[in-house]
Amino acid sequence: MKKNSLYIYTDSPSGCLGWRKTFPSFPKKFKLNKYISKYVTAENISFSKKKIHDYYRSTPSSDIPKNLIYINNTFELESFLQKVSKKDLIFVRERSVTAGRLQNYDLRLFKKYNVRTIFLEYYPWLLAYYPWIRCNFKKNYSLNLFRFLWRHIKKIIYSFYQINYEPTYLIGSGEEAKNTFKKSNMKKTRYINCPSFWIDISKNKKNFKKNKIIYVDENVYFSRDQYLFDKNYKKTSDVDLFIRDLNMLFDIAEKKMNSEVIIGCSEKYRYKKNIFGGRKIIYGKTLELISSSKLVLGHRSDALFQAVYAETPTILLKHKTFALKRNLFINLRSINHFNKKAYFIEDYLDKKVVVDFNIDKNFVRKLVKNHFLSPGIKKENFSKKIVRELNQLN
Repeated sequence: MKKNSLYIYTDSPSGCLGWRKTFPSFPKKFKLNKYISKYVTAENISFSKKKIHDYYRSTPSSDIPKNLIYINNTFELESFLQKVSKKDLIFVRERSVTAGRLQNYDLRLFKKYNVRTIFLEYYPWLLAYYPWIRCNFKKNYSLNLFRFLWRHIKKIIYSFYQINYEPTYLIGSGEEAKNTFKKSNMKKTRYINCPSFWIDISKNKKNFKKNKIIYVDENVYFSRDQYLFDKNYKKTSDVDLFIRDLNMLFDIAEKKMNSEVIIGCSEKYRYKKNIFGGRKIIYGKTLELISSSKLVLGHRSDALFQAVYAETPTILLKHKTFALKRNLFINLRSINHFNKKAYFIEDYLDKKVVVDFNIDKNFVRKLVKNHFLSPGIKKENFSKKIVRELNQLN
């Protein structure tokens, strides 16, 4: 039987690790009964060649994707869509850059050629029913009031540019996404409730011996996304001072908890030398380390969603060499995801604050239910559930 094509589409550069967040077999074709998977990127529409080159410049060769179908302009996108058959399916993995620029050329073309699409639920054009983690006003009213108002201002702005488009299928996670979809005006779209791809359920094993502390590294020196959006961005104004203070905090945590600190790093970047006082650095296993640790230290990495699911005590750290905006985001994540305030590393070193080793289990369990895994949905990774759903589509 001839198989149809499943085109997995993005509008932004992404390393292999980013693709594997939703499709672990990337760049290999994953096994489907009715479809042959193909990977499509419109990154050349969104960004200049120089920005894309700079984005990948310090990326290990193993994380640079190959064998993609490149769409270089809107004319090529239209030509591509003209060739997509009625039984093919376009999986829109990401279009956040396009939506963030208040552009809808892709949606207009999807609609014009009546292609079947399947969307992940968290992108800006879906702000009306985006499963946004609610503001924890009890912990910080003023900061969350600003966050709340800014979200609604953006929502109003997007509403002026939004077009009447409904995907064929929409993927959501948690009760809030499901309930918001029910309240939406989408009549043609079928909703698919999946475990969130932000968490790795397979790594959350009950028999883990939690005997270590994990520091979730975010690359001390730079973020490759900054070469796309703000090349002058600096994570810290004084790298050496930050590293010194961080290692001093590790010494305190290790003594207090009688456990070693392990550095969990992404494979997007590899340090040329150990800057963490000789501590063990493990690449590419951060989610597993979070699930198997007695304490998580970090800032605002997306990997910290795993700590919510695993119910691992977590402390998010600010530093006085960080930009104001970064420290604000760290505090917001700590308040709204873990129900505790974030403090400066310097305050821990000066004993101005006491380390809170607890986790509010009732709080994080509610977050998991609302945003990551609906009750009644099988506890399995997103990739397993979506493959099964794709195999059942007509």
